[in-house]
Amino acid sequence: MNATGAPADRFDVFLSSAAAGQVEKALRTGGLRVFRGNPFDDFDYVAASRVLLADFPPELGTGRVLAFIAGESLADLVRRVRAAVTVGPGHSPVATVHRELVAHRAVLVRGPAGIGKTTLAEQYAWLAGRFGGRVLRTGPFGHLDPDDFLPQFHLALATAAGTSGLGFDRLRARLAAGIEAAGEPVLVLVDDVPAGLPPAVLGRAALPVRTLLTSRAARWTGATLDLPGLPLLEGQRLLGTPDAGFVARCDGHPMTLRATAFTLRERPGTSPEALPDTAPHAIREVLVRLGRPARELARLGGVLAPAPIPPGVLDRASSGAAELVAQGFATWVGENLRLQALVVEVACGEFGEPTPEQAAEAVLKGLADGGAGRPLLLQHARVLADHSPVHRVALLRPVAAAHEAHGDPATAGEIHAAILATGEAASPDFTAAARVELACGLDAEALGHARQALVLTADAPEAALVAARALDAQGDYAEADRVFWHAHHPTTGEERHRAAQARRLRGRPREAIALLEPALADPGPIRDALHLEYARNLFQAGQPERARDVAAGIADCPDADLIQADAALADHDPADLEQTYAGHHGTESPLTLTASVHVARTLLDRPRQALEKLAETDQVVRRVLGDDHRLHHRIRHAMGLAHARLREFDRQADLLEPLRKPQLRLLGRTHPETLETRIDLGLALALGGRGPLGEATKLVDDAARDAETGAGPALAAKARAARQVVRLPEPFVSALHALERLVWP
Repeated sequence: MNATGAPADRFDVFLSSAAAGQVEKALRTGGLRVFRGNPFDDFDYVAASRVLLADFPPELGTGRVLAFIAGESLADLVRRVRAAVTVGPGHSPVATVHRELVAHRAVLVRGPAGIGKTTLAEQYAWLAGRFGGRVLRTGPFGHLDPDDFLPQFHLALATAAGTSGLGFDRLRARLAAGIEAAGEPVLVLVDDVPAGLPPAVLGRAALPVRTLLTSRAARWTGATLDLPGLPLLEGQRLLGTPDAGFVARCDGHPMTLRATAFTLRERPGTSPEALPDTAPHAIREVLVRLGRPARELARLGGVLAPAPIPPGVLDRASSGAAELVAQGFATWVGENLRLQALVVEVACGEFGEPTPEQAAEAVLKGLADGGAGRPLLLQHARVLADHSPVHRVALLRPVAAAHEAHGDPATAGEIHAAILATGEAASPDFTAAARVELACGLDAEALGHARQALVLTADAPEAALVAARALDAQGDYAEADRVFWHAHHPTTGEERHRAAQARRLRGRPREAIALLEPALADPGPIRDALHLEYARNLFQAGQPERARDVAAGIADCPDADLIQADAALADHDPADLEQTYAGHHGTESPLTLTASVHVARTLLDRPRQALEKLAETDQVVRRVLGDDHRLHHRIRHAMGLAHARLREFDRQADLLEPLRKPQLRLLGRTHPETLETRIDLGLALALGGRGPLGEATKLVDDAARDAETGAGPALAAKARAARQVVRLPEPFVSALHALERLVWP
C-alpha cells in the first residue's frame, strides 16, 4: 500500500464508463494497465492510476482526466490515452480533492486565474453527481465585493436547492436536516469566492455538507488545496515542443501554455523564449489574431456576470464562440457559453468594454419570457445594471424580487434603495421597497414609502395594504383600519391569511379563526402559512389541544414547534417535558428549547440559577433560531424578571427595551407577552430611577388600560399592582416587597 492507502502496484488507467467492456479490452490490448470501477467506491485506485478516463462532458477533459470524444475510434482513443500515460508518474488531482473532502468535509481549492480550479471542481462535481449523490452548484462570485458575497450566495444556494422564503441560516439548517433524513450525499460547489473575503464569512459558506470552494486568493482556517501548474512533461506536451525552459518560466500555467502553443503554430519558426510567459500577455497574443466576432464576444463578458451566457444574450457575437472554445478560452455548458474570466479581463483591457444596451435588452427579454435560464439571467442583470444607466431600474427590479422571494428582504431592500435613488421609481417600486422594509422590521420607513406610493397612485391596493400592516406593526390599529382593513373583504386564501393576522394582532382570535376556516379546505401553495396562523389563533382563543394538533401537521417550522410545546405545557410538568423532548428530538429542537425556557422560569425564586439556565438556553436559541425569534424574546423577558428579583432594575430595563417593537409587531399590543413586557419595563424604569418618572408611569398606565380589556385575570391584577407601585412616593419605594409576589409572580 502507498501513503494514500492505495495498492502499491500503480495502474495506467482508471476506467469508469457505460461502455467499459470493449474500451477496457482495447486499452489492455494496447498494453495499458487498467482498473475498472466506481470512483467514489475506489478512490484509492484513482490515486494509484496515472489517468482517469470517464464519461465526462468533453469540455471537462484535461491532461490526466480524459473524456470520450464523439466519433473517436477505439484505436484513436488508445493512442490518446497512451500519450497521456507516458507523460510520467502522477495522478488526477480529483483524487486529492476527494481525500481532503473525506477528511475535512469542506475544502478550498486555490490558485491563480486560469490555473484550472473551476475545471477541477466541475470534474469532481460531475463524478459526485454521477456516483456520489446530489450536487448544488453556485457561483462564480469572484466579481463581487466581499460585502455582497453572502446575499448572492444565499440566492444562488436557494435557487440550486429549489427552496424559497428561507433566511440564510434556516436554509443551511434545512439542507442539513433534509440530507440527514434522506441519507443522500450532497456536494455544494462554491465557485470563485472573492479574494478579499474575511475568513469568518468564507467559513459560513462551508455548509454542514461536503462543500468544495474555489478562489484565486481567499484565505481561511479550513483545509486548502493550492493547485500547482502542470508538471514538466505535461507542460511540454501541451506546448507541443520539448522546451523545458518555457514551461518552467510560466510555472506550468495551462492557459499560458495553450495560448503560446497557438501562437507558435501561427508564427512558424518563433522560439518560445521570445514569447511572453505570463497568462495575460500570452492570451493577448492570441486574441489579436482571432476574428472580430470572437473578440467582441470576449469583450461582452466585461458587462456580464462571470456565469454561463444563455443563447439569447449571445446574439450576433455568438459566431465567435467556436473560435474561443477551440482556444480553450470558453466552454459550452449545455446551450450556454462560459467565458474564461481571465480572457474577459484581457479582452476588456486591450479592446475596452462594449456598449451594454444590446445585452441589457436581451437579458430583459429573457427574464420577461421566463424559462430555465432565469437564474443565469438574474446574475447578468445585476452586473449589467451597473453598466447600463438606461436600463438600470428595469434590470434591478427582477433581482430585488428574486432576493425577496428567497427569504432575503435585507438585500432586496438595498436594491430597492438603489432603484429609488435613481429618481425614476414608480408607485410599484415604492410599494415593493415598503414591503421588504416591513419584513426587516423597519416599520416607519415602510409606512413612509407606502404613503409615497399612494401619493403617486391613489388607487393602489397593495400600497394601502403595506401601509396598514406597517401601522399594525406600530400598534396604530385605528389608522390601519381606516387606510385599508375597514374596506377590505378577503376572498382568496392569501387575503384571508393577512386579514386573520390583523385580527390576531388586535386580540380577536375568534374572528381570525372564522376568516381562516373557509380557506383550509383548499389552501394551495400557502398551506403551511394558513395552518400556522390557524394554530396561533386557536391557542390564543384558549383551544390548546386543537392548536397542538394543527401545528403538528406543519413540517420543519420552529414556530409550529413552539405552539406544540406551549400547548403540551398546559398539562405537563416543564422539566418532564424538556427531558422527553430532548430524548425524542434532541437538545436543540425548538420543542426542547421551549420547554427549557419554561423550566428556567420555575427557577425565578433562585434568580442566579435561573439566569444561568436562561443564558445557556439563549446561546442555543440564538444560534438555531436567531435573535428575532419569539423564544429569544421570552428568554430576555425571563432574564429581566431574574434581575428584578436581584434588584438590578437597570439591567432589567436594558433587556426589556429592545423587546417592545418586535413583540408589538409579531404579537400585537394586547398579547399577554407584549403586555407583560410593557408593564415590567415601566416598573424597571421607575424603580431604577432611569428617565422621568412620568414616562414610566405612562408606559404602565397604557399597558394596564390594554390589560383590562385584553388580558386574563392574573395579568390584569399585575397591571393594577404595577400602577400602584409606580405611584409610590420615593421614600416608600422600599415598601415594594409587600407587592412583590403580585408584580413578579
